[in-house]
Amino acid sequence: MGVHPPQQEEPGLIPSNGHRAGLRLHLPPVAPAASNHLLADEHTGLQHVVVTRHPRFGGQLFLDGDLQISESDVAYGVAMTSPLLAHPRLERVAILGGGDGGVLAELIRTLEPLDALPSELTMVEIDPRVMELCRQHLPALCGDAFDSPHARIVTGDAFAWIAQARDLDAVVYDLTMDPVREGQSRAEFITGIIGHIARALRPGGVLSMQCCGHGRDDAADRALRREVLPLIRQAVDAHFARRCEQDVLVPSYQDLWTFLSARRR
Repeated sequence: MGVHPPQQEEPGLIPSNGHRAGLRLHLPPVAPAASNHLLADEHTGLQHVVVTRHPRFGGQLFLDGDLQISESDVAYGVAMTSPLLAHPRLERVAILGGGDGGVLAELIRTLEPLDALPSELTMVEIDPRVMELCRQHLPALCGDAFDSPHARIVTGDAFAWIAQARDLDAVVYDLTMDPVREGQSRAEFITGIIGHIARALRPGGVLSMQCCGHGRDDAADRALRREVLPLIRQAVDAHFARRCEQDVLVPSYQDLWTFLSARRR
């Protein structure tokens, strides 16, 4: 596994928007519950990271006050990685984001027994401290994925990385739906990132991504879903075929989460 030095931050990048949710996962407040046992609380220089242990959901990762993932949420990683099984031969795969290591671990766990691991499996995460804290406090989620000889970890800006990438067989997008550049609209951001992913993929390549929650108990999240999901569908349909959506109950979110996959035309 090669760990590369951090890339220079681009002007206008909002690192705190680099995490995945872009939507509130719970009714406010989204900060850790008082009953949680605090394991880590620090600002990495990019974002505020809190790790707690929940009595039911296990280790939990919060970024800038938003719950990202818990050790209970294996369903999230399964939903993100299962579409890749449809590809006849995975050689070059990229995971954008996913600093908790859950998607990487699930991909290795699924593909290794099938003798189907790609020859090049790259994960691009901007914050090395998030990976370190998850390795230490969320082992049930990430396992030893960060140390796997099958994985190459790039510490840097995933958006800049994918803009330069080419000839990939699959991309797993585990980042935000919120704009990451100042002055950028959500529609511009989503159209742009889906376009970059499409250009990076070979014909027939697989896109797998998280989209948004249902907001079953939150009217604001339901309204945001009505905005975000059509934008994603429109951007995906411009470059991809065989779009498929699945709604999965992620335990610690206490909500259904929508995942999308498609094949590059």
